[in-house]
Order: sequence, then structure tokens, then C-alpha cells
Amino acid sequence: MDHDRTWLSELRAALGCSGGLLALMLLVDLANGTLALWRALCWTAVAVLLLAILCPPRVTAGEHWLASRGLVRTRRVHTDLLVAVRGEGGPAPRLVLRDALGGRVVLDPAVLTANPVLWHRLDQGVRRSRERGVLRCGAAPLRTLADRIDGDGARAVFEASGLRCGAASRPAHDPGPGPNSVRDPGPGSAGDPGAGSVGGPGLGSVRDPGPGSVREPGPPPPRPEEAA
Repeated sequence: MDHDRTWLSELRAALGCSGGLLALMLLVDLANGTLALWRALCWTAVAVLLLAILCPPRVTAGEHWLASRGLVRTRRVHTDLLVAVRGEGGPAPRLVLRDALGGRVVLDPAVLTANPVLWHRLDQGVRRSRERGVLRCGAAPLRTLADRIDGDGARAVFEASGLRCGAASRPAHDPGPGPNSVRDPGPGSAGDPGAGSVGGPGLGSVRDPGPGSVREPGPPPPRPEEAA
């Protein structure tokens, strides 16, 4: 038999909320001097009611059956005899299962998402019901739930491996020169001492002046007073 692994933590949270509310109300009455037996019983009843609202049902599953146990009663369906599966939207989505024997179970889809083993049990029963031809409706809610569970499983695998969803692994290498990339200056470019460059020994370059190309400066011209 498989059970909901998150049920115990949710139960502790519900107990903490109801117990905290009861302690707060009693402390307020004690501080104001209004604490009495009937008021303590009243706050205790409020805390118990809150616990009944917050307490999650415990979902268990076995071979071809699934059960949900609440504070008052336990509901059970035969997953290999399901006749309808319906999803209910709203602030708190619910999945309603009905079998051919009149059984009915209402559970939170998040329970199946957090417990793949329970989903596997339900999926096996749904396949058996389809093979028997008793499942008349419920393909859309089950497909939506299956896609969500598969997506969460893939995301968990990516996070465990240190990757992010949608990021493809690419080999780390330097990108090649594109059509607009700045290439390495080749021969003949400015600043390269190759042919055709300024200052280089190539063709058309400004060569170093040889001997006799620059004349020696002559005597300075005579001043006007000296000429007179």
C-alpha cells in the first residue's frame, strides 16, 4: 500500500495553526482579565473547527483501488472500474473519481503531482478501465494532469543535474569570423609592414630617403643692411 508522503507535514501545519489560534485567544482573555471556563470552551471549539477545515485527507492507493480518509469517513474507489473522471476548477482544483460500484473520491491533483507512486497506481487503473470499456469520460482531465506531472518531473531532473529548462548545451568554442566581424589585418592593411603599407618596404610605400635625396642647407641669405 502506498500513501501520501506530504500528508504528515500538512497535518503538522494544520495543528500548528489551530493550536496557535487557541493559545492567542486564551492569552488575550488572560491579559484582559476576561478568561472564563465558557470562553475557553468557546475558543477550543473554534480551534477544533479550524483543524477540521485545514486537516488534509490522507490518500492511499493499492492495486486497482484508491482511498481518501478524512476525519469522519473514508471514501474508496476501484480504479479498474472507473466510469468517470472529472476535474473541478476554482481556487482549489479538485479531481473527482467515480467507479461502477457507486464509489466516489474527491482529491487534490497536487497530491498526485507530489506522489508519482500514487499517480502510477491511478494510471494503471485507468488503463484497465479503458480496456474494459467502462470509462466513458475523463480523458481531458487525465491528460492535463499527466502533462503537469511529466513537466514537473522533467524540471526536477534538470534542477538536479544543474541545468535549466529550455537551455540547450552548446560546445564552448570561439565563434568564427562572421560577415560583419572585425578580421585580423592582413598584408597590405594600414599599420602592417607588408606590401602597400605606409612605412613598409612594399610597392608604393614611402621608402627611406637614400643618400643625396635630401640636399644640405646652403648659406643663409644676406640681410638688407649688409647688402647696402
